[in-house]
Amino acid sequence: MPKQDRGFTLIEAMVVIALLAILASIATPGFTQMIHAQQLRSASIDLALAFTTARHEAITRQRPVLIDNGDGEWASGWQIFVDQNANGILDEGELVLRTGDASAAGVRISGNTPVSRYVRYMPTGVAKLQSGAWQAGTITLCHNDGQQAVRKLVLSPAGRLRTVKEAAGSC
Repeated sequence: MPKQDRGFTLIEAMVVIALLAILASIATPGFTQMIHAQQLRSASIDLALAFTTARHEAITRQRPVLIDNGDGEWASGWQIFVDQNANGILDEGELVLRTGDASAAGVRISGNTPVSRYVRYMPTGVAKLQSGAWQAGTITLCHNDGQQAVRKLVLSPAGRLRTVKEAAGSC
């Protein structure tokens, strides 16, 4: 019996490689958009969870609890701590409950004036500024590419947080 050779010819292999290259070039932009959308969604969820945790801890511990970004940049990270002396500053000996960051590449996070640096939850669950005034505001999350839906975390005077998804755009 004659032996038959099995395998691919050079032309067949090159056709398959060319088809794979074409498919990859078509899929890459969609995949990139999916990654950017997930980065934005993840940062939004992480920050919303931090706010919910801070409010819960204030009610549970019956002490003011702050979620503080320290430098006015939510994207650089935050700390949740029990403010034992109610001065709005993390002092030595005060309990840090959690730290977090939203360091996803390309995600920008900014808060309007009342929530630009911190949110302070009182033992009743309401948010109040250091001066005692009600604290309400909006934190906006967007991706630098401008093609993702803008997400907003809206803090009500009662201390509740809701998420709003708006049309794509830049910050």
